[in-house]
Amino acid sequence: MLLAWGPARAQDSTLTRLIRQHQFPMVAAGAQFSGAGWDKLQQSIQKSQFVLIGEGHGMAQIPGFTAAVAQVLQPAVFAAEIDPYVAQDLTALAAQPGLPTAYSQRYPQALCFYNWAEEFELIRTLRAQRVQVLGLDQVFIATAGRFYARLAERAKGKPAKAYLQQQAAKYQAQGQAFERAGKDDFSMAEQRQSALDSLVNITRQEGPDVRQMVQDYAASYAIYQGQIKGTGGHQERLNLMRRNLLRYARGTQGPAGQPLPKMLFKFGANHLARGLSLASFGEFYDLGNLAQDLAEAQDQKSLHLLVMGKQGTAASSLSPRSPEKPRAYTVADEPSLKLFFDQTAGPAWNLVDLRPARRALSAGKLVVGQAVQRVLLGYDYLVVIPETTASHPY
Repeated sequence: MLLAWGPARAQDSTLTRLIRQHQFPMVAAGAQFSGAGWDKLQQSIQKSQFVLIGEGHGMAQIPGFTAAVAQVLQPAVFAAEIDPYVAQDLTALAAQPGLPTAYSQRYPQALCFYNWAEEFELIRTLRAQRVQVLGLDQVFIATAGRFYARLAERAKGKPAKAYLQQQAAKYQAQGQAFERAGKDDFSMAEQRQSALDSLVNITRQEGPDVRQMVQDYAASYAIYQGQIKGTGGHQERLNLMRRNLLRYARGTQGPAGQPLPKMLFKFGANHLARGLSLASFGEFYDLGNLAQDLAEAQDQKSLHLLVMGKQGTAASSLSPRSPEKPRAYTVADEPSLKLFFDQTAGPAWNLVDLRPARRALSAGKLVVGQAVQRVLLGYDYLVVIPETTASHPY
């Protein structure tokens, strides 16, 4: 036992030493940051064309941090884990005063993560700086009522328009009923394939914009069904998001191939690592890997930030009516990060520079498990929040 335990302990000691030597405190005051860690991070942001924030969802402190990063980066585009249609609605709603409570009562949970107040205020802050909101994800599962209403607005044929209006009202009422009951159920998840076939058939003679929307909806429906039934869906979702990013890149660069603008990404942590995703249930290459390739193809840099809470609470539902309480978590819930968390202490935030450990790993001087290896290879910095509070649905 000692022979097996000794090398493992030595490797842990090497990584522990590198973490301790390359961590820097950051003092957080809302969306304002200071300290040695923030100074170091600002320097890296200023050298980057893309900054990617891989987060733990539902933590109220992360939108403020993202806003602070945006102040330094000055991005033209904010790429978010929402679909392009939700991005359009968010852009319009952010121009209006107050929170979009009326919209959310009409279409419960339809703004995805931006149903949380802190996340919506981030969009408002970015839009005030004229940052474009770019949705790269599949059509969100809670948007059936809103999506059919949007289709009805664009449909030209009377039969199609009448059908879409009828279905929009049906799914809107169903979504509101789910909300009143405090259920995280969604019309899109419960639709049968026959409903999708009817949608495709009734819009067959419509213009290309409507047909494209229907194609997007049908593709997303198939992904959700695969995930619900346990027959797949994850790889298809990643492929869709990467196609959406490539489509944006082609449209922006044009035939002259001009450089892509500065972009700020914020997605779940699994999505934004370079190389292999952090997802433990397979080997996937995600948006973060493509973003790095796009940056390097134009002789620019991508900066990958993993932002996680050490302990505290995180929102577990988008709905204010949900009976689910915020999820409490501790260091033990993220085993791949436990060694990092154990070396950091509050009350300040901590910035851990992962690059020295990555260099040691590449040089064969460090041997770690696969989960830790993916963290080191996938991200440049780990931002440790000592304690988080849950995001608030409005």
